[in-house]
Amino acid sequence: MAGIVLNVPYGSLAIPPAVQKRLAIGQDRLRGEHWRLCDPFLLALASEAAQGGPKRGPWPLVAFPFSPLVADPLGLVAMELGQAEEPGPAILASDTQGKDLPQWSEPDRLFLLDRTVAPYARELEKECLEQLGRENLVALVTLRSFGTDPQPHERDRRRPRPQITLGSSDDHTPDGLTVLAGHIFRTLGFWPQLNWPLSGAVVPRGLAGQPRLKALGLCLRRDLYLDEKTGRQKETREAVVRVLRTFFSLLGQEMDRVAQIRLRRAFPPKRPSSVIKAPNPAVEV
Repeated sequence: MAGIVLNVPYGSLAIPPAVQKRLAIGQDRLRGEHWRLCDPFLLALASEAAQGGPKRGPWPLVAFPFSPLVADPLGLVAMELGQAEEPGPAILASDTQGKDLPQWSEPDRLFLLDRTVAPYARELEKECLEQLGRENLVALVTLRSFGTDPQPHERDRRRPRPQITLGSSDDHTPDGLTVLAGHIFRTLGFWPQLNWPLSGAVVPRGLAGQPRLKALGLCLRRDLYLDEKTGRQKETREAVVRVLRTFFSLLGQEMDRVAQIRLRRAFPPKRPSSVIKAPNPAVEV
């Protein structure tokens, strides 16, 4: 009755050689930018959790295969850096330290987006459409991460930060979805917050008019699974995988229940007639 599609837009460090040459970024600067912008550890966690368990899953997962320094597939980083006003594919004009990145001509920019973002967007749309074709209700869950302490480029300096951030969209995230997600994480012993320190939930532009497709942002504080000083994974990563798997399973179960209620409301059972019908006359042979 309900389906889930997982989306990891900022989990890769890959940069094509031609783009790497054009960027002309030293290794130290590149490592710093990737630490602030990307999280391959989160991608690995999500990939394991997406396999599901004996009762629920697996869930389809789509990941953008390039670094956001190549292209920002959703435009969320560009918005956070003040380089865009709304979500959408973008090429970053400067890095997290405010240093300029190479400017691409319009034909080169369109070519770069077509070769990197377009295939990812098509795959994401395909997975969502396949789920919508089979299920009554589908949630697109976009996973990101954030540091325990605010990074220099982040505007929100409040501390301490929550362990879990739930991102929402006015158009695609019903209140019940964020309330449910928050309840699940609180029950599991975590501190969730809505749209802080990260915010937003997105759906592919081609599916913006699909009322049965809902969107949720799910962002994890990195110290849950990483030593942020050394960049090494903690032993707790396996527990985080189990938490994610449990969350997806419980989310799917509750969405099943909601989908069943909607179906019953749309097609209520016929009430028994109060008219007493005469018995059928005997058929003579």
